[in-house]
Amino acid sequence: MKSRHFSGFRAFTLIELLVVIAVISILAAILFPVFAQARSKARQTSCLSNERQIGLAIFLYVSDFDEQFPQGLGQINGERTWAGEGWAGQCLAYHKNAALFHCPSDPNPATGANNFTTSYGFNINLVAVPETGDDEYDPVPPGVALSALNASARSVLLFEVSGVWVNLNDVREGAEAGGKPGRNYSASANGLDNRLYAQRDWKTRLENQYATGYLGGRVPPNLNQTQFIAPAGHHADGSNFLLCDGHVRWQRGASVSSGMNASSPACSQDNLLGMSGCQSQFRAAGTETATPALTFSIK
Repeated sequence: MKSRHFSGFRAFTLIELLVVIAVISILAAILFPVFAQARSKARQTSCLSNERQIGLAIFLYVSDFDEQFPQGLGQINGERTWAGEGWAGQCLAYHKNAALFHCPSDPNPATGANNFTTSYGFNINLVAVPETGDDEYDPVPPGVALSALNASARSVLLFEVSGVWVNLNDVREGAEAGGKPGRNYSASANGLDNRLYAQRDWKTRLENQYATGYLGGRVPPNLNQTQFIAPAGHHADGSNFLLCDGHVRWQRGASVSSGMNASSPACSQDNLLGMSGCQSQFRAAGTETATPALTFSIK
């Protein structure tokens, strides 16, 4: 009579398999958001590093140009561009790395050999544009001098954008190669909806969008046609800002006052609540107000 030999192993029962699957599912549900959050944080850190390095290049430019910030392209075939538009090409020579202009969270890849994703915009208030009588054929305004800033640690220099592609192989960003409407240039703006200047063709301007979330608590009047990608920024509901003293910080959009320069450092955004000597509508808060944390105003 043959005896039976057992190896000491047995198969899992169905119940045991279901328990193991359930445990793995629970662990996955816990860990996947953690991994996603870690990856998002890594992108935010990479973006912050990009802005910091671009900031170093901008300040090298400033030191070479009489302590003045870039003014942008200025003119194309005798026609004025928006102030500050084309700033990236002016500064590229100081670090020679076009990849720094791409935030890893910007979903818009480059579209060709000379089109580089450019995920950062320039504060238009850093160009000395007159607020009245500014015609497209007026002389090109210079960049603002460092000495004109009231509190550089609170004034925005660069902010995050999306949908902008630029020829960064050329200091003029390709402006002389066919120029005029329809070509992309690095963006400038003061944080107001529908005022993000990156293309000469107004019909397609909505391709260029803020990636900051709504700025200064301003909600766009038409949520179906706005230059903000979303109500919140794409780095943990905020975005990175380069400030005029060279440091970079993350901030929620609502804590960054948008608009043209304040009349004086003590003025609130849109002069709310009203103060004598302050102008209303489309104005950023001054740098000496208690809130918000940051402002597009340099006064």
